[in-house]
Amino acid sequence: MIDVNRLILVRHGQTDSNLQQTVQGHVDNPLNETGIHQAEAVARFLQTHHIHFDLIFSSPLIRARHTAEIIAKSVCHDQPIIIDSGLIERDFGSYDNQKIDEHYFRMIHEQSIPNMESNAHLEHRVWSTIEALSNQHPDKTLLCVTHSHVIKSILVRLLPDFNYTSFLYNCGISLLEYDAHHFTLLAHNLDPLAD
Repeated sequence: MIDVNRLILVRHGQTDSNLQQTVQGHVDNPLNETGIHQAEAVARFLQTHHIHFDLIFSSPLIRARHTAEIIAKSVCHDQPIIIDSGLIERDFGSYDNQKIDEHYFRMIHEQSIPNMESNAHLEHRVWSTIEALSNQHPDKTLLCVTHSHVIKSILVRLLPDFNYTSFLYNCGISLLEYDAHHFTLLAHNLDPLAD
């Protein structure tokens, strides 16, 4: 018998930096009021669509941890949230707190931001993390609350037209299945507020 995992990937809720369209990276910004409501909407979405999870993992950054806490509380999930540093946002080097604009998108595409974590390193880190979590918890559904570029590092390998400048909703939901060391994308960037 082959164990099959499901992964629920959730981007954190909105922060003031998201609202102002500035790069956060490892800057530890809290959720704003909109972000709190978005996290509550994720919980409602999961309940409405009968999507259950066994374990919840989070990036160590507060915007992800708080999103995870709100989801867990809203669905009465009583297991502790497991912090995994492999889910932390990309290191944007010298570009933290800078404006997200056409210049930024060009530099992301060219990988020319000084001291930024490379695509190759980011993808290796994230894929190693989700494979390890899946292998450690066979036949479980894992909710992972993380960040834009972490999720993008997964989607770029699974969607032919997706790239690091593609749009993801705050609290957007992506669903993966892991079977025999292979990930299959079931849905991506679902907006929990669209229901």
